[in-house]
Amino acid sequence: MPQRLGQKAVNTFVKGLITEAGELTFPQDASIDELNCLLQRDGSRRRRLAVEYETSASDSSFTVVESSVFTTGIWKNVGGTAGKNWLVVQNGANLYFYSTAAEPYSGNELAATISLTTFAAPASSYSVASTKIEMASINGNLVIVSPAIEPAYIEYVSDSSVTGTIITPRVRDFAWQSDKSAFNEKSSSPSAGRKYDTANTGWTMAKGAAALTTFKSANSNNYPPLTHPWYSGKNSSGDFDEGEWQKIFSGSSIIGNGHFILNFFDKNRYEAFNASVEAQPDTIDTSLDETEDSRFKAVAAFSGRLFYAGLESAKNSGRILFSRLLEDITEAGDCFQLNDPTSEEIPDLLDTDGGVINIPDAANIQKLTVVGSNLVVFAENGVWSVSGIDNVFSPTGYAVAKVSSVGMVNSKTYADMDGTPVWWSRSGIHVMQADKVSGRLVEQNLSIGTIQSFLDVLDNNAKLQCESVFDKINKRVFWFYPNNGEGTLNKKNNALILDLVTQSFYPWKITDEAANTDYVMSGQFFESLSSEIVEIDITKNDLTTTLTKLDTTTDIVVQRATQASSATAAIVLMIYNKGTGKMTMGLFSGIDFLDWGSANYSSYAEAGYDFMGDLLLKKTAPYITVYLRPTEEGWTDNGDGSYSIIRDSSLLISTYWDFRKTVSSAAQEAYRRKFTAVVDPGDLTDFDYPDSIVVSRLKCRGTGRNMRLRFESSQGKDFVLLGFGVLQGVNKRF
Repeated sequence: MPQRLGQKAVNTFVKGLITEAGELTFPQDASIDELNCLLQRDGSRRRRLAVEYETSASDSSFTVVESSVFTTGIWKNVGGTAGKNWLVVQNGANLYFYSTAAEPYSGNELAATISLTTFAAPASSYSVASTKIEMASINGNLVIVSPAIEPAYIEYVSDSSVTGTIITPRVRDFAWQSDKSAFNEKSSSPSAGRKYDTANTGWTMAKGAAALTTFKSANSNNYPPLTHPWYSGKNSSGDFDEGEWQKIFSGSSIIGNGHFILNFFDKNRYEAFNASVEAQPDTIDTSLDETEDSRFKAVAAFSGRLFYAGLESAKNSGRILFSRLLEDITEAGDCFQLNDPTSEEIPDLLDTDGGVINIPDAANIQKLTVVGSNLVVFAENGVWSVSGIDNVFSPTGYAVAKVSSVGMVNSKTYADMDGTPVWWSRSGIHVMQADKVSGRLVEQNLSIGTIQSFLDVLDNNAKLQCESVFDKINKRVFWFYPNNGEGTLNKKNNALILDLVTQSFYPWKITDEAANTDYVMSGQFFESLSSEIVEIDITKNDLTTTLTKLDTTTDIVVQRATQASSATAAIVLMIYNKGTGKMTMGLFSGIDFLDWGSANYSSYAEAGYDFMGDLLLKKTAPYITVYLRPTEEGWTDNGDGSYSIIRDSSLLISTYWDFRKTVSSAAQEAYRRKFTAVVDPGDLTDFDYPDSIVVSRLKCRGTGRNMRLRFESSQGKDFVLLGFGVLQGVNKRF
């Protein structure tokens, strides 16, 4: 009995990897498995380029310590010069700097260095060399923090010199040290805490000290109730009058405090009290002193200020310190109200002041970042936003709102997608966007319906070591992470890509060399990558063997395309050179399709289950028509009269029937040129092929209730898959 024939055309194949769909509900244009493919904006799918060193790559002056941490960041507008950006490399306990202005980037290492050990926090349990820093740029300076060091700022001196200075966060002391329930009573035998609280409300400064002496003389040496300030009892001469003060009834209200400004990490109340008391014999001991051993792990520049967070102590875990509106970087630690809140004349909080924000529910803050007019706080147990009135942050008016109960597992997984935050939690990948109705920030899980199963198999180390970079040109986020069980600390040979244009995920894997393999440690986007053409100034002296007729003073300007402009991704890779033990740089740009020039990698994608419109009947697929774009770029002269094609293509197609895990038919070559290209020895860059698309029709063997296709690369060859069509035959009986 004849079959019922039909056709299915797949014009796009760009929904990426989907692991959260069943065999009977799998979406079109997605893959059930894939690796090392690039999903392009025009709807095509192609092979990624190989990892290779950049042209004229050079090694770093420093040796990479494989047992110490390695991470990178960008110092923006160095020294206040717009567009002058430096790559910051943390190699264990040292910082190194590279100019990002031009290729080769690995050759732009600067002489300036910083030793992080000079900032080591004395009581921290973290090792400086084993703890990654976080950084923020402000006013041309770089601010760095980590749990192992004191916060510090780095200033530009010259391309060969920078200086580092420890930031000492200072705050006003608003913590009461004695029992507030007894503040409406006199204290006959004041504790050290009550003495300190009295001083911290202004009773022991200048005329306040005289007022305290007068009060104690009139009240059997008792300390006054802390219900209203001493100056509320002033007489017509401006002096304290104990009788007038007693006439004022304040009930159980509590006076304002905060006179003392203390080091946030080392609140030495003993020293502050004993150094400030005037005309008083009282002293206190060190029992009120308080130290904070943990250090900040998050920093951000927002609204002209610096914000610090990420302390691991129970008391200060949810506290965020913010500096005053900076006029100079030396004010980076001034996290306090400028006016004395106990002052009689000017106690007001100013819009330019610094201070402390407390989010009691936030545990283990991982990251601070800016989203529009909000400071977003990522903690391990949730996300909060801090916003100001009329979108302007001010200590006199701000609001804290919880955005999500989904937190962040690792601050390095955060990426800013042109103003849209994306990050990893322990349960998935999340994005934050503004609600179209309310304007409030809301969180959305991107992985729960797409690649959740893929993420779930990653071990804890892979998630903790993961680092992100956003390709601003191609609008893709790259998350680099190690293999499960990877023993080399900084080796990250896997990448998960989120493509904003196609709204799809897909994975890459960099293949190791046979022995002593190089590996990727980190990646960064350089603003200079957005320029496809660079100018190179050379002189006759640089080319003495070829330009002998030019005057020695003649300058030549050569224009050429940047290597990065032709790479698969506009990001620069920081590579560990196993042969030298040093860092160099590379790109996804190799058209030999061999990672490191020798390691073959497979690029493949498996389409979803095709039931051809029916779940019951057996089917066949007599023919598959495949549309591919030619990739050849010319010829290489082999020197023996023969020529090899540059960037040749190949695509192998296999079929699976009835949910089988093994192929039902042998792989077939789908890239079949119809014409023989002619070599022009005078122009080897010309691949004389007449068609813009290669169309091939393949016979497909096998039968079953459903079919799926596998597309796979050949060693050393490219492919660009535009689409495919299947001639479908459906039996009229089971």
